[in-house]
Amino acid sequence: MAYTLGNAMIFTGSKLLDKGYVSFDNGKIIEVGPMDSFYGHVDRDLNSMLVMPAWINAHTHVYSTLARGMSVEFHPISFTQILQQLWWKMDRLLGAEEIGISALVAACEFIHNGVAVIFDHHSSPGYVKGSLEILKREIVNIAGMRGVFCHETSDRDGVQMESIEENANFYEENRESRCVSGMMGLHASFTLSDETLDIASKVCNGKIPIHVHVAEGREDESDSINTHDAEIIQRFNRHRLLIPDSIYAHCIHISDGEIDMISKSNGFIAVNPQSNMNNAVGIPNLHRFKKSDAKVVLGNDGFGFSPSFDMRLLALSQKHLLGTPTAFSHSDLRRIVENTYELASHHLKERFGKIEKGYAADIMVVNYLPPTPMTSENFYAHLFFGITESAVDSLYIAGKPVMCNGEIKTLNEREIKRKARKIANALWERL
Repeated sequence: MAYTLGNAMIFTGSKLLDKGYVSFDNGKIIEVGPMDSFYGHVDRDLNSMLVMPAWINAHTHVYSTLARGMSVEFHPISFTQILQQLWWKMDRLLGAEEIGISALVAACEFIHNGVAVIFDHHSSPGYVKGSLEILKREIVNIAGMRGVFCHETSDRDGVQMESIEENANFYEENRESRCVSGMMGLHASFTLSDETLDIASKVCNGKIPIHVHVAEGREDESDSINTHDAEIIQRFNRHRLLIPDSIYAHCIHISDGEIDMISKSNGFIAVNPQSNMNNAVGIPNLHRFKKSDAKVVLGNDGFGFSPSFDMRLLALSQKHLLGTPTAFSHSDLRRIVENTYELASHHLKERFGKIEKGYAADIMVVNYLPPTPMTSENFYAHLFFGITESAVDSLYIAGKPVMCNGEIKTLNEREIKRKARKIANALWERL
């Protein structure tokens, strides 16, 4: 049975309805229009709140939720040492319980921030087989979100065929789903041997997209050049891994030639400004990506959960980096948001990013009342200066109410976080 949200400001992705309605059924939007043309029953009166497409996160690490507030001996002077002193210590200890609870905590946080789809790059070297199924169960089946998952393949603890098999099996098992999919997860060039890349390439067979970190720290690029006599993307190309719809996270220290190769292979560069600045690894130069027509999407690398904060910081970072207030426009922001919807659409075989007939009913309701005129033309200016600070009131995913009036309907958030504190404390003690 169709469900209708009425008396709302609606940003369809291309135009703004000052007072409109949207109806959806069977997970799809079936009708959108102005209220004065609607004569049916309104199931929920939104009293002028803003309706817009739900967000997508193109690169995250949900297991990082268990690190919040954790204290370990930490004195890195390079990005590799950050991994060695913190993340690699932690991910080796993750088991089924830790994976499951971190997924539920992350789902709570993402839902509160209006995120419907995540691309998660998971790592639990001590618990590989079945790890992606746990993420699917908690985030998709229980929380009601959509997700594209992979397990990080790395040779830091020896060749890990188990990760390649986990990725390939999960991809095949979920090929027909519109709510969940898989990718071939690779850590980064500097932790992957030629042998492992060859095996991954053979399994991918040009069909399974890869999800990999690229030149997050300078040492990744220099290692590839010094050890393999090739830049990172050149090296991946040698191994036939530049597969369409692949995600190359960070790409801070790659060359213009590598950017061209990603663009020509129909790949996506996932930028993560908050994480990059927190780790002091540098800021991606979006002007260089734009010159090569490379498609840029937005992630968070496990740092925070709000795409709105990431959008604002991304814009500010470019202005700071290039020393001009015109370095990043609202049109640039719009392009990145639309690219991120495109990425999700390709992987889940569903149409995202518009409030229009036939699109997925992944919709968020934002408690935003504009203090100045808001139009189709200046919507992204309102997004940058105002909507980013407004609370998400409700979230519908595939037409189902995942959150209403700020309360998550699919999860017991209080109980999840009580259990998470207990599990996190035990994990910290083992560290």
